[in-house]
Amino acid sequence: MERNEFIKSLGLGIALVCTGSCMSGCGGSKSDDPAPGGGGGGGGGGGNTNTKVNIDLASQLLSVGSFATVSGVLFVRLATGNAASSFTATQATCPHQGGALNWIAASNLIQCALHSSQYTAGGAILKQPNDGGSTAALKVYSLAVSGTTLTATLS
Repeated sequence: MERNEFIKSLGLGIALVCTGSCMSGCGGSKSDDPAPGGGGGGGGGGGNTNTKVNIDLASQLLSVGSFATVSGVLFVRLATGNAASSFTATQATCPHQGGALNWIAASNLIQCALHSSQYTAGGAILKQPNDGGSTAALKVYSLAVSGTTLTATLS
């Protein structure tokens, strides 16, 4: 075998080994991952289940205009009574740069503590950040009340 033939076959061999390793690495990760969004059988939770965040209405959100942040969810009492429609639940951090969100009862709006972005109770943008940047609408979560437990479903 001549030198040129040896180098070509060596290069081809290395290329095949690298390609094989890459393909098995790429292919393996897909089959090792749990099925995304799969309905799969019973057993452990896994997959894309909805996370639920609860708040106790017997001890929190007792008056109209009160708010609380629990597990990344901003809960606000908008009206009297313990119906789900008396509350709203949004993400607790501003999409702009992650500032904490607070309910401003006097103005009936959600405001970012970092750059003063403002949102409606339904998550729509009222005012862009005061640093010249831009923000997005807030994630708003569906709510349910059972007894004195208010539950937000994060999907």
